[in-house]
This record gives sequence, structure tokens and C-alpha cells, in this order.
Amino acid sequence: MRNATSIGPVFLLWSLAVALPTASLTAQVIDPSRRQEATLSRTPGPSLADSAALDQRTLEEENAFAPSSVGDDDIGQQLILKEVPKDQFFRAFADSFGLWTNNAANVPAGQVDDFFYGARIGAGWQPRIGSRTYADVSLSQQIVRYNEFDVLNFESLEAAASLMHVVPKLSNTLFFGSIVYNRITGDEFSQDLYQSTSARVGAQKTFLINRRNSLHFSVLGDWDLDTDVDQLFRDEYIGDVVWNFKIFRTLVLSLNYRFTWLEYQRVDRGDALQFAAATLSWQPKKWLELYTTINFADNNSNVPALDYETTSAGGGIGVRIKF
Repeated sequence: MRNATSIGPVFLLWSLAVALPTASLTAQVIDPSRRQEATLSRTPGPSLADSAALDQRTLEEENAFAPSSVGDDDIGQQLILKEVPKDQFFRAFADSFGLWTNNAANVPAGQVDDFFYGARIGAGWQPRIGSRTYADVSLSQQIVRYNEFDVLNFESLEAAASLMHVVPKLSNTLFFGSIVYNRITGDEFSQDLYQSTSARVGAQKTFLINRRNSLHFSVLGDWDLDTDVDQLFRDEYIGDVVWNFKIFRTLVLSLNYRFTWLEYQRVDRGDALQFAAATLSWQPKKWLELYTTINFADNNSNVPALDYETTSAGGGIGVRIKF
């Protein structure tokens, strides 16, 4: 197993770049998977690529029949027929973003702010393998570059294979299990910083309150199966809630809160990470999204030197296609 000393040059450059105490930086250097905890909130775990299909099934089951009327005795109860969405097995996406952060290195003291920009591209295949069961295979690559402290630059490759099942008796709750591989590198793809393979199990549920409001809940556990940095072997437990409000048909305000407990298995460390975000997104086309966001993360660890708070704000543009 590789240990923290194997990325000593990166640690030295980072220390010189931000001029912060060594004790405060160590955890971030040996845990590059947590470099962007206050940015670009995404619902954890896989989701149906055509989420509208699940939402429509929910509405059909809850509102399958027309309201009662005085003519029911003559014509009988009227069933509302709705078009069944066509399965779209393949998806592709690309995002580009720019954000400012007040604590680029995620440290408890001597914070420095910076602006960073990045891009993410990926693709997925989600075939239906049963009436309410789906497989999902996805691959994505993310690149992040900082304006001043380029020693913080990194790239992240993620590949996942999942199995999902929708349970009608539980109000169409979506259950899933995944195997996820993550590789994080520095400025160059060959500059390996961290690799891990983990197993995830969780559930998601969307509650449609009315035509404007909905609540999305997610819970999951993520258990490392293997890492190439022994100190980073950990378990994660996540609870996530998102409130979506449709201001207009194409303009949506989302408020997100997430709690994550990280239990490191081979060192004496446990972290409670709280995340909150407000995002305003505009979707002028089905395949195009523009957004602005403000995010906040608060990490509390049993190691005091690893406590920190981070705020970021900015915006981006994304393209998503399904076929």
C-alpha cells in the first residue's frame, strides 16, 4: 500500500503555495477525494436517466382516475390515459463551470481564497432489464484548474456499474446498489494521487407536493473495498434532501442539505460533514441548462486540526442529451 510520504513533493509544493501549517494541510494532501466539498452539489448515487418517467408513473398511480362527476352513474368511472414515456437507454453530458472559494485548501486557519474553473464530461447506458428494474453503467472525467494556486489542480475519473429497482408498494422508492471506481490525478493524467473501489447501497424518493414543489430524499452507505492509500480506507454514510421550486416552467430554485459521516478505518479519524447549497437553474432547452449557485461546507473532525469551513459561489453551463 502507498502511504502519505509517496506524494511528498505535492505536499511540499502545496505548503509553499499557500503558506499554511503542515498539520493543517496533511489531511487534504492525503485525501484528494475531498478537495471540492463545497462545490457543484449532485444528488448522491445513480438516478433514472429519464427521471420524468418515474415522476409520471407516480402521478398516474396517485391520480389515475378523473374526478367524480354527476354523470358517473351513466358513463362509469373515467380513466385518464397518459402517454407512456419512451425508454431512452443512452445519455451523454458535458458541464463547464467557474466558482470562487474562500478556503481553497480546506484548512481551519490561514484560509486563502481563489477562483477555479473546470469541466466534466461523461456518458451512461441504462437499459431496462425488468418492468421496474434497470442496469446502469457510467463513465465521467472531471478537470479542475485554480487561478492562483495551480498546485491544487486535479482531475477525477469515475466509473460505476449499478442495479436499480423501483418499488411501487413503497410509493415508487428507487433502491440501488453500485460498484464505483475513482482515480484522482494531478495536473497530468499520469500523476496518480489516489485510487479507490467502493460498494454503495441506497435509496431515493421524490415526493411531488404540487406542480411547483417537490422534495427529493436520498440515503446511502459507501464502503471502501480497496484504496491505494492505506490511511484513506473509509466508510461513508450520507443523508440528502433537496427542495425544488418551479418559479417558471424553465426556471427552478433548489435548496439542498446533506449530512455525511466519514469513518476512517485504519487511522483514528471520524468526520461529520454538513453541506448546504442554493442553486438557481434555467433550462431554455431540454438539453441545455445554465445555473448559478452558492455552497457551504462545514467539516467537524475528532482531529481538531482537520476542522474547516468552506464557501463557494459561481455558475456554469451544462448540456445533457438522452437517446
